Amino acid sequence: MLVLNVFKVFIVLLLVLQLALPASARGNSGQPVDYLAIGDSLAAGVNELNGLGRSYADFLAQGILEKELLESYNKGFAYPGYTTEKALSELKSDVTKPVVNLNGQQQEQASLRDAVRQAEIITISVGANDLLKYLSKDETGVPKIDIVGVQAGIKTVATNYAAILKEIKLLNQNAEIFIMGYYNPYPYLEGYQTELSYAVSTLDATVGQLAKASGAHFIPVANVIASDYKTYLPNPKNIHLSEEGYEAVRDEFLMPVLDYIMLTSLPEILPDFKDIENHPLRDYIEQAHYYSLMKGYGDGTFRPQNQLPRVQAASILTRVLDLEAKNSVPFYDMGKYNRVTQKEVAAAYEAGIIHGVGGNLFKPDDNISRAQLALMLHRAYEHASGEKYVPKKVATFTDISSYNEVYKDAISFVYDFKIAEGTGNGEFKPKEYVTRAQAAKMIVNFYKLLEK
Repeated sequence: MLVLNVFKVFIVLLLVLQLALPASARGNSGQPVDYLAIGDSLAAGVNELNGLGRSYADFLAQGILEKELLESYNKGFAYPGYTTEKALSELKSDVTKPVVNLNGQQQEQASLRDAVRQAEIITISVGANDLLKYLSKDETGVPKIDIVGVQAGIKTVATNYAAILKEIKLLNQNAEIFIMGYYNPYPYLEGYQTELSYAVSTLDATVGQLAKASGAHFIPVANVIASDYKTYLPNPKNIHLSEEGYEAVRDEFLMPVLDYIMLTSLPEILPDFKDIENHPLRDYIEQAHYYSLMKGYGDGTFRPQNQLPRVQAASILTRVLDLEAKNSVPFYDMGKYNRVTQKEVAAAYEAGIIHGVGGNLFKPDDNISRAQLALMLHRAYEHASGEKYVPKKVATFTDISSYNEVYKDAISFVYDFKIAEGTGNGEFKPKEYVTRAQAAKMIVNFYKLLEK
């Protein structure tokens, strides 16, 4: 079975992680940086129609430029088909290519080793092409996975990546390296989601550990892409991201990159989310961020009106209660998520905080309603306290009479403990979807309740 075989390979690869690589310096004191993007089609900007557009690296460079912190940008060493073997070979042979700037214009030639020596910021996205060749289709169009090839591919990626990072550090001790994680490129492929998910999460774990060992930053993106794959990977026949997908990846990179450049913690760079200045729940949003319960986006926004999916609600409560899963996730529709998210959902399920929908489905992408979040909070409280909470009096909201006793008790719980309030006209609005701002208020109030 692919899952077990890949996991065994990961155990073997732990030996690779013992490399002693020098750590980089920390911080750039707010000075503009030279940014070098190395990578495959994701850094080059190939879109879902196989055209060439703006990549995550382009959007990241633009974000740095908008902060007046970009000295130069070069993505001349990013092109489709790039593998870890090719990246290592070009580093050692010191290949020379034209500099490609933010406008996509080609300028003077530069060698890769010189570009690495000059850069303060280096992003790398490579490794996916090493494995994609092991997924093919037979003459009838049925997908085939070469298990032995996948095993060999993961080992090759780990070995080559370790050598790449070591080579870069030997050239430039002070360069700050940011490595893009992997995502499931085939979320529409039925029957293979479990195998694909474990392969992606194993790659993430392997390269993430290598990054940590070398003093580099690993930027996971699997959950972000999976959270809205129909927008970010809109073409079922193409593995490349849409422009919205590249922007979503950029958002994951921007905050840690700015953190490094400014030589300070992110909250000091962005003390306020720029889209909550006049929001009535601003205090709760800032507290949710301060307590690391919820985070914003790389462009400095919180997006308070966005709705909260069920999977995010489960993950947040798992972190609030510091839960750990003993078994794998039981839901069939969680296969596109990486192993971390699957474990978080599994932990919430084992704690009784969430239940399935129609048996073995969780419907992770569905937005959560106010009544559903109240129910999850009620269950989380009973798990944390070890006591069953039954209200002395059911909350007198006029729009919950059709709900069963379980939901009424949960809504009464969040009302009694001032976790959530009504609308002011005697209604709770149980069917309304919870926004991120509303979720921040409820989660912060719940967090403080547990702290008492």
